[in-house]
Amino acid sequence: MKKGIGILMAVLFFGVAFGQDEKAKAILDKVSSKTKAYKTISIEFDLTISGEGFGEPMTEKGKAFLSGDKYKVELKDQDIYCDGETLTTHLKEDEECYTSLVADNEEEGVVSPTEILTIWEDGYKYKYIKETTFKGVAVHHINIYPKDPAKSKYFAIILKIDKEKNEVVSALIKGKDGVNMRYTLTNFEHDKDLPASTFVFDRAKHPNVECYDE
Repeated sequence: MKKGIGILMAVLFFGVAFGQDEKAKAILDKVSSKTKAYKTISIEFDLTISGEGFGEPMTEKGKAFLSGDKYKVELKDQDIYCDGETLTTHLKEDEECYTSLVADNEEEGVVSPTEILTIWEDGYKYKYIKETTFKGVAVHHINIYPKDPAKSKYFAIILKIDKEKNEVVSALIKGKDGVNMRYTLTNFEHDKDLPASTFVFDRAKHPNVECYDE
């Protein structure tokens, strides 16, 4: 049941050099500062999964809503709710939901969407590759790598950052298991009103769903 959260958290968002890069750092610092200034973030994205065991690449659309340490992720087959203390995954087709403590998931290495937007701040090295274009937009191509590869599930993350807006528009996550996940942001909005109920799975509205605490 953690497949979806693992996929989404793998964040939104490689080269050959592993040293810290001052140009990359300056750009990433701008992205971090801008992202942290928003009270809420709402994004829409295309997710493509490819690699070993997948045959043809799998593509689906998703949405994410963030407010501080709270978030909700909407995918085709599941919704994921985090109220800051608990994490609940609702498997729509199976009519099941699973709830666990956020702290327990953090111990397992699960990263929240909020952290994904600034994942380079802790435990990663980065390298500026080049300025290029992505879907007709001028972007910075930056690769980030885990400082301790032995403790990371990911080999590397390839970022495309809008040069003008200082926002991540694409993130390609390369897993050690050979699975690649590409997130392409199709819409980015901030400071929209998101009530607290957005981040809570309301069992009363889903009477047919069997819920389990982990």
